Amino acid sequence: MLIRKTVLIYFSLLAFLFSANAQNEAMSKIDIPDLTEYLTFIASDELQGRELGTEVDGLEITANYLADYAKEIGLKPAVENYFQPVPILHTALSTDDFIEVNNKKGKSVYRTEELVKLNQTPGVFSLDEEPVVFIGFGENLESLDIKDKLVVVAQGNAESFSGEEAFEWQNRVERAKMNAIMEKQPKAMLMITNPKDTENKTFKQLQGWMSRPGYSVKTDDVSAQPAVLLATPKVADALLGKNGQYKKYLEEVAAGSEAVSEVSETLSLKSGSEPELLEGKNVIAYVEGSDPVLKNEYIVFMAHYDHLGVGKDGDVYNGADDNGSGTVAIMEVAEAFASLEQKPKRSIVFLWVTCEEKGHFGSSYYCDHPIFPLDKTVASINLDMVGRVYDGPRDDVWKDSPKKVKDFDGLYTLSNDVWPELAEINAAHCAELGLVPDTSLPKERFLRASDHYHFHKYGVPILNYATGYHADYHKVGDEVERINFEKIKRVADLCFLVGFDLANKEDVEF
Repeated sequence: MLIRKTVLIYFSLLAFLFSANAQNEAMSKIDIPDLTEYLTFIASDELQGRELGTEVDGLEITANYLADYAKEIGLKPAVENYFQPVPILHTALSTDDFIEVNNKKGKSVYRTEELVKLNQTPGVFSLDEEPVVFIGFGENLESLDIKDKLVVVAQGNAESFSGEEAFEWQNRVERAKMNAIMEKQPKAMLMITNPKDTENKTFKQLQGWMSRPGYSVKTDDVSAQPAVLLATPKVADALLGKNGQYKKYLEEVAAGSEAVSEVSETLSLKSGSEPELLEGKNVIAYVEGSDPVLKNEYIVFMAHYDHLGVGKDGDVYNGADDNGSGTVAIMEVAEAFASLEQKPKRSIVFLWVTCEEKGHFGSSYYCDHPIFPLDKTVASINLDMVGRVYDGPRDDVWKDSPKKVKDFDGLYTLSNDVWPELAEINAAHCAELGLVPDTSLPKERFLRASDHYHFHKYGVPILNYATGYHADYHKVGDEVERINFEKIKRVADLCFLVGFDLANKEDVEF
């Protein structure tokens, strides 16, 4: 019995030493010259900031670069040619929006082009001589039947209407109101700004925010979505038949009078334009696991490879840190795993996502159309800006941010609460590499701040690595010359160790 135990200990020790040696050899593939070469190309002026729709399609060039790299190092394509197409709708500025009030004889009594669409539903929305119903400030909705009706609602509420600064736009409050009204399934909703805002500051502010070219992911739902529109009090006055009548109506509502009011005038309007269909691409490759059962479970490494493109003045936003750094770190992690002679038990997926800067479109599309089942995804590890080290006073512009750029040893490591052991595994490997994990970021804010959100939304354990916001965040100064490649290597080393551990762990339960 003693001999048998000794033999078992010997072979266990031999297996451990073999595994450790294999890890070290694989990690040697993660090197600074490669990181520098890849990032110098990805963050070059020639790629025009890797934005969808630039004159030179740097986003497409980068996608091809990543796919060619994946093929070269021996990664398997998860989809044809490594590309998962992401259909993006681009809506240009509309030049012929209008809203028109018609009397009961069908004659126009007021017309204006001052109309803003507040929701991002693509396409043209139009109505012709539609009857309207006023619902005051949109309070006490429970008893209202507004299905298939065009409702007119006031900005703010009865209490704020009586205040000194009643015309100020409270975005969270107004969005909650919009959502509550839209749940009642009206034909459309027209919000009217506060009549006390005599200079139309709110309308102009929102017009500036919303009247820009828009992007959205094309969904499988082809049903028409109701529009949420914004107009000035002149429209409401015209509907009520007299200048100043809208203010009087709101004063009566605020004093407790009946809010619901149907009028004989009708509305005609048009807003929006037909979108252009563009194609983004997620690049997806993987190393297949070696265990016949566990290979059907997955660890996903993710980074977005897009950036902001070219400014109006012609300056190129190269995004070396955001997120060229995460993109190239994942490239090196992929090479390390691909080099292993004995592959890990679980499969390792490398997901470079598109259009994060437009609204996390690549990651949201992947999670809505997963190539590998999300319920079999053990963890999603997202890298977004991992290439900078605190650079003195220049970086103090973010001194009020909870995510100010870290020193050489610091690293933000954000996780959700789906599988608490993931944070413990991460902390152990950070200690092994001399990294100091900062887990203090407010989750209610930062779980939504990058591509990991969509995995989190579907209940997948997530880790997000970042070195923090710096003076060049979303500025033309985010260049390769300010990248600390040794820091990127340390983060990539951490990715490999955590990924290797997760891929070979016998029991994962969450």
